[in-house]
Amino acid sequence: MRTEYKRDMNHNYLILYGEEEINTDSYQVRMLVGNVIPSLLKCRIQGMDGRFLVYFDITSKQALNVLYEEKKMEIEDLRLIFGGFVKAMEDAAEYLMNPGQFIIAPEYIYTDIEKQQIYFCMMPGYEKDIREQFQRLTEYILPKIDHQDGEAVILGYGVYKRAMEDSFHLEHIKEELYKVQGTSTLPKEENTEARTGQKHDFQEFSTKERLQEERLQEAGTVQEEFIREDEPTEKPGMIKKGVIIILAALLLCGITAVTLMGYLPYIETGVVMGGILVLAACTMLVVRIVRRGKKPDTLQQRSAEKKGRISIRNSANVKKEEADWKIFEQYPNLTETEKEEKWEKRFYETMKEELESPNRYPDSKPEISKTLQPHADYGETVVLSAGAVSGPASLVSKEPGELATIYLNEDMTVIGKLETACDAVISLPTVSRIHAKIRKREEEYYLTDMNSRNGTAVNGRLLLPDEEYQLQPEDEVDFAQARYIFLA
Repeated sequence: MRTEYKRDMNHNYLILYGEEEINTDSYQVRMLVGNVIPSLLKCRIQGMDGRFLVYFDITSKQALNVLYEEKKMEIEDLRLIFGGFVKAMEDAAEYLMNPGQFIIAPEYIYTDIEKQQIYFCMMPGYEKDIREQFQRLTEYILPKIDHQDGEAVILGYGVYKRAMEDSFHLEHIKEELYKVQGTSTLPKEENTEARTGQKHDFQEFSTKERLQEERLQEAGTVQEEFIREDEPTEKPGMIKKGVIIILAALLLCGITAVTLMGYLPYIETGVVMGGILVLAACTMLVVRIVRRGKKPDTLQQRSAEKKGRISIRNSANVKKEEADWKIFEQYPNLTETEKEEKWEKRFYETMKEELESPNRYPDSKPEISKTLQPHADYGETVVLSAGAVSGPASLVSKEPGELATIYLNEDMTVIGKLETACDAVISLPTVSRIHAKIRKREEEYYLTDMNSRNGTAVNGRLLLPDEEYQLQPEDEVDFAQARYIFLA
């Protein structure tokens, strides 16, 4: 089947040329073009030179063979692929579409990483056995499985075995998916007991609920440690008050007993209690006066101990504050703005000294650009290539300090704004989730756009879809509005 890729202002398209003429009045074509089927790529049909072309919108989506070219498939990846296939077959049944017109091949299956969804191409007039296509897909997946992931191995080989059976059915894939999901939701102890035949009732928790429970336990542990460190559980004042009350009660009981036995003249109970209360109040007053005389020393001691604990916990922050203070201790009367200006001036002086140092460039001495001055208009980036030391190739921002340098250390570097799927993250709205990739082959670097919405340009020229461009030193590379210079 002949395929092409095309790009307009904001979209990328996969173009398939039909082997036979397409009947645009057929039910299949009208349903495909007139409806948004969740598991299928959006498409439109155009006629040219007596033939019909099907345009599939693949903007911000990546083909399966490209996405897993270097990456191994884990359990979540297999669930995404097999679950997406099941969903596509169910959608085809719901819309009364012919599943034989699906193209089940890695280069025609596209993934939206952020939405975690699989999309398939449906080509009118394309008639292939869906079972044979799925068998070839499982054969492609087996070598891609991460064999360190036990669940992925079980699921991958389980589906492959079912697909090779003569009685293969869609429900068999569901059984394998639910089998692995059922075992993975139980803790390890529960799985062990289930294997040994012991029967227990287990309560299943979602991942979110487990995380909340763990956070509550951690918070409780931290709170207990905080109480143990900063608040004594036994207060000396409360103990002394309790002792005084007990002594007063014993004294009252003793006086009452001696009076009743006739050893002392009769005294009214109110008078006795009043005397005891006065005695207790005097005792507490004396204790308070004594404690007040010792309180400053005690507070200072406790404050010093607490500061010691804080300094141990936050030693890194304290050292950083001390370093910052030492920089500006010779300027005690400066404002924050003036301190920042002096720091900036010192930074550029240090950078200039390092660049001019003979130890840094033993063979030659580079010329330092006059733009390397504080508060100067930087303009274009100055490439200090003369006498540069060896190191990995990189992409350096054209506007100094605006974007982080991208170091091309690996054989494959994926660039975009989705942290979970990219090696180099550019946090700009115009950059796609997976924008481009750079492949290293025999010390050469090749740039390819990954169906990004706003495109990737080299020296002002937009790369064509699926084009592989060999980067040259000092090429200007633009990922939408992110502008870089390639340094080999």
